[in-house]
Amino acid sequence: MVSAISLESVTKRYGSRTIIHDISFSVEKGEIVGFLGPNGAGKTTTMRMIAGFTTATAGRVRIAGFDMATENAEAARRLGYLPETPPLYDVLDVTSYLRFVASVKGVPKARLSADLDRVITACRLEAVTKREIYKLSKGYRQRVGLAQALLGEPDVLLLDEPTAGLDPGQIQETREVIRNFGRDHAVLLSTHILPEVTLICSRVAIINQGHLLAIDTPEGLQRASEQTSRVTLLATGPADALRDALTALPGVREVSITQSGNTGQLAIECRTDVVDGIETEIARCVATRWSLHRLQREMPTLENIFLRYIEGGRA
Repeated sequence: MVSAISLESVTKRYGSRTIIHDISFSVEKGEIVGFLGPNGAGKTTTMRMIAGFTTATAGRVRIAGFDMATENAEAARRLGYLPETPPLYDVLDVTSYLRFVASVKGVPKARLSADLDRVITACRLEAVTKREIYKLSKGYRQRVGLAQALLGEPDVLLLDEPTAGLDPGQIQETREVIRNFGRDHAVLLSTHILPEVTLICSRVAIINQGHLLAIDTPEGLQRASEQTSRVTLLATGPADALRDALTALPGVREVSITQSGNTGQLAIECRTDVVDGIETEIARCVATRWSLHRLQREMPTLENIFLRYIEGGRA
């Protein structure tokens, strides 16, 4: 089966500087993939190569089987693109702007009214169709940008930070539009906001400094990364003896101990395997010989997995 988006060993260089390093992944129809990384990780450069705004130095980008370098027109017809700053013409009203974009995309006149109604309804723009774009709030401007990307019913939707700068209500509405579109199309969603990927994405690709570090479901990343959990506690006792006793417990990988203010208590962090009952063993170990004041277990989350990839490369 032909993937909706396919990157094969893609590299991008500007002069002697390599921005994107030999990355490969694909997005299938009916799938929303989150492209996750800190600012400056290479997300936007990769999105621009997929959209055909810049070409790969090496490797191949395909949209619905069409090579973006050699079959650009056919590939471009099959995608909608919302860059981080929407390409809006401020002097036009919303309907005139969307009609202009539809004509550029080659939407047949027989389908034009229906297509305009579809994207205006999907993006909840009914109240501002006759308003000039420069008069719109950032939330409405973002919705207009999303509407232009949806025109022509593209097979692929590329979204670069689609909820940046929106208020919570606007974010929720935008997510719903993306979810609905993703049921029958392919969506690649670039973001540095972790809740975005956990709420709407079926897979996550993590990128940093131009390297693709991982791609999997959020649940798969938790399993595959061999992520440890953390058990934190407050205790009173001799630090060296506590460290030795805790380190000797099966499943405890690492123990760090610091003073907790001027109370004489010790703040202890144990990095442990993800196994049931480990916190009970730690509590018993401490409480039978010393004073245990508090204990808390923190299980792996997408956030700490993401941070481990970013801080340490491939986990």
